[in-house]
Amino acid sequence: MLSDLVRGHTYLHHHAELSITDPQANWSSVYHEAHRFRPDPLLQTSARKAYWLWQWLKNDSDSARTAYIYTGSNQTVTLYLIRPPGQLIDSLQSGSMVPRTRWAYLSDDQFIPVRMQAGQSVLMLIRVANRAGIVPVITHADTPRPSVQLRLESELFHAQRLMQQYGRNLPELQYRSWVQGGLLFFLLFVVLIFVQYRQALYGYYALYVLAGCVYSLLKTRTYTPVGQVLVNFPFARFYALELVLWAGWGAYTLFLVELLNLRVSHPGTARRLVHWGRFAVGYSLVSGAVLMLTNDGGLYQLNYWACRFVFVTIHVVVLVWLLRSVPSVLTRYVVLGNVLLTGIGILASLRASELILKDTSLPGFVDNLLMLPLGVLLEIIVFALALAHRIRLVDRERQASQQAYVEEIEQRTAYEKRLAEVEMLALRSQMNPHFLFNSLNTIEYFVLKGDEANATRYLSSFSRLLRLILNHSNEDTVRLSEDLTGLHLYLELESSRFDENFRYTLEVDPAIDPDDVVIPPLLLQPFVENAIWHGLQHSHRPDKRLWVRVLLDADERILFEIEDNGIGRAEAGLLKSRSSTRRNSLGMSITKQRIDLLNRNYQSKLHVELVDLLADGQSGTLVRITLQPRPNPSILDQPN
Repeated sequence: MLSDLVRGHTYLHHHAELSITDPQANWSSVYHEAHRFRPDPLLQTSARKAYWLWQWLKNDSDSARTAYIYTGSNQTVTLYLIRPPGQLIDSLQSGSMVPRTRWAYLSDDQFIPVRMQAGQSVLMLIRVANRAGIVPVITHADTPRPSVQLRLESELFHAQRLMQQYGRNLPELQYRSWVQGGLLFFLLFVVLIFVQYRQALYGYYALYVLAGCVYSLLKTRTYTPVGQVLVNFPFARFYALELVLWAGWGAYTLFLVELLNLRVSHPGTARRLVHWGRFAVGYSLVSGAVLMLTNDGGLYQLNYWACRFVFVTIHVVVLVWLLRSVPSVLTRYVVLGNVLLTGIGILASLRASELILKDTSLPGFVDNLLMLPLGVLLEIIVFALALAHRIRLVDRERQASQQAYVEEIEQRTAYEKRLAEVEMLALRSQMNPHFLFNSLNTIEYFVLKGDEANATRYLSSFSRLLRLILNHSNEDTVRLSEDLTGLHLYLELESSRFDENFRYTLEVDPAIDPDDVVIPPLLLQPFVENAIWHGLQHSHRPDKRLWVRVLLDADERILFEIEDNGIGRAEAGLLKSRSSTRRNSLGMSITKQRIDLLNRNYQSKLHVELVDLLADGQSGTLVRITLQPRPNPSILDQPN
């Protein structure tokens, strides 16, 4: 009778009768045919049997009342309420392997409420058994053993017990939520890093953090929102713990290989560890699937202890090997993370077994932090520090490599620049004899002609020009004003070889200050010489003209234009091909090589354009030299 629950609860097996059948038996056959007996307190149950408790219950009060049956950790408990002579009133179910949608008590899988009207009397036929899997079991072991030690609780006792339980679990729930939040934060952070860099190191670390997150969520209590979702899949919720544990260990092993760069330092060991990591992941997936399909408790126990013996042994061996063979600062992070995980895991197991802190709460209920997910979180934090340290080491190596590369490039550039300077010096050395040769030819011309006055005047101008050239012979650049002075002297010398019909014009844009612009020495002289010797010398025009212009265009580029009204390039080339004594334009060839060297080794660029002038039956040639914009006045002070 319900009024007999003076202490608030009673154990049914102390009063009920018991029947034992195969799991396939239904309530009707048990009710009409099964043998009943008083259970032995030391009864050893079997996972291959179903156990039926017979207990009459009467509400002897004058109002409706509710009692609760505490089912413990049994996989399935089904309550059949029967009115004689065998009329089924209701059936209610609960248990750790029963989906939430079939629970009799929607907030907990360990209780079945029994609602009875005033004066009502019913027979409670309670079936206790393991849940059958989708496929038959493999081992036929007697584990887990169903428990017939069910407890009947009064409504008041049940409410008080739940309040005590919730009050006791609330700090643990809060701490667990913080740990889960930390794990989820790290998971999101690492996934974003992996998406950004696509490196195996971050991928394996993300998988390990994911395993920690899933393990922590699977351990969530059933009355939480997450727990209410997970209990709809009881097989997955229970057996996925082992699956996630060893799959995470496999990801952890692969992560260690990448973190410590073992593929480079210890390729043989790295290869074996990679095989073990992949085997752990594959084995966890296969064993998890088999356990979910069979619900084989014997296989679960075998897998539980075998995995711990094999994988933990390998794990310890790997850690010892790392300490002895991998003298890296990152190894210390690995060892520290494992010490934290192992230490907290051992303390959590001792607390759960009530070997420590039994009926004791530390200040702030921090004893609730003794849980394996906290150890996983701390290890993940340590590994995050290890990743940061590794990134710093890699960055230092990259910076050192970049610095060495920059120094190599600078050294190579210096060599190339020096080589270019030597080549340009050699070309200028060729220019000077070339110019002297032409000038001496002119002096010879005057002497043979008997023109002593022009020869004397020519020698005077020639000496001034020669002094100017010698002053610039060791210079990479000269001021435009100095180069134009030398060009003016050269034109004076060349004009003396012609009659009064040769005139030249030297113009400089007012926007250009010749003293602020520097150019290579003797840049314009070869083009002027070419215009005179090949364009004007063979012209029969009475007015031989030469224009030298220095302009500034809209893009701040300096333009040098040498224009003549000579015979043009086509006619000059034809005459040259017919001449038996061809005069090679050595100056132009040398100048072209100098411009190529300048453009290859310096920021500022020189561009030469040749334009044939044909208008109204007249011919001529225009040479346009463009000096590209530059960050400073010199074209030779910034190498590429």
